[in-house]
Amino acid sequence: MNVAMNDTTCCPSCGEPGKPILEIPEVFNGHRFSLHACDSCELIYTYPFPSDALLRDIYSGEYWTREKTTQKQGAIGGLVNWFNEIRLAATVKPLLQRLPSGASILEVGCGSGQLAKYLKRKGYGVEVTDISREILEEIRASSGILGYCGSLEEISFPHQYNGIIFNNVLEHLPNPLSALEKANHLLTAQGLIFIEVPNIAGLQFRLLRESWYHLAIPAHLFHFSLQSLQKLAQEASLDITWHSTFSIRTSAAGYVASIFPALQPTKLRQHWSKFRLLSYLFLQMSFLPLAFGEAVAGKGAVIRALCRRKPQ
Repeated sequence: MNVAMNDTTCCPSCGEPGKPILEIPEVFNGHRFSLHACDSCELIYTYPFPSDALLRDIYSGEYWTREKTTQKQGAIGGLVNWFNEIRLAATVKPLLQRLPSGASILEVGCGSGQLAKYLKRKGYGVEVTDISREILEEIRASSGILGYCGSLEEISFPHQYNGIIFNNVLEHLPNPLSALEKANHLLTAQGLIFIEVPNIAGLQFRLLRESWYHLAIPAHLFHFSLQSLQKLAQEASLDITWHSTFSIRTSAAGYVASIFPALQPTKLRQHWSKFRLLSYLFLQMSFLPLAFGEAVAGKGAVIRALCRRKPQ
């Protein structure tokens, strides 16, 4: 077997046989991937799973917009931070509206930490997890936010949380069911879990297919529809109490990054061209009406959901 691959002929979530539905023509680090679908749990997953070593390569460098990087870019870096914070605030607004003032929140897979820092400024008791010890140390040094390094399942937490956030994280995890089960145990009695993931059943994927930016293969291991996410939540003893297929942060961005590959966020962070950054921001605003229209029809590019523990 190729050392950069993990055999996932069967569904990695439920173990039932999967079937190929889409070949990805692009070669990643010398390897080809495809999408497989599981009829049993309705999940679509990347086949084969990339190895841990390949994923570490993907997440290294400038996968996230880091504060120390934007600070070097002067006014344009400040504009990027301001734009990102506005969108992040709108993304989690449905969760914050339902939590008490000063609620305890755990962000799983915090990335750059920008959302966590925003939540702390708003008075929430926020803690984070990530697989990068370096990023967690940067976040703690700049904001005092406590971070836990490792996967959610292997970390021992000293207390429970009013809110838990999986902001475009669940699709990266090798076992999303076990992550949601652990999150369920970490919730207070009236706690809520916020999830945002790309929507494989949305119009964008149907139009763009293998060119759709939010496929993000091989970094995205699973590709959710609302139905498969609901099924996964049920397996984790959770009920989805609210959902939307629109995100001001990622819905329009899916069109822009798919149609204009040079404007994909990872490429923008490599060059920091003022013209490209401003073009990216302008085009996102231009595609917002289309992205919102998709969501009104129930076919938006992204699923946002709130989950609550099932009644005993």
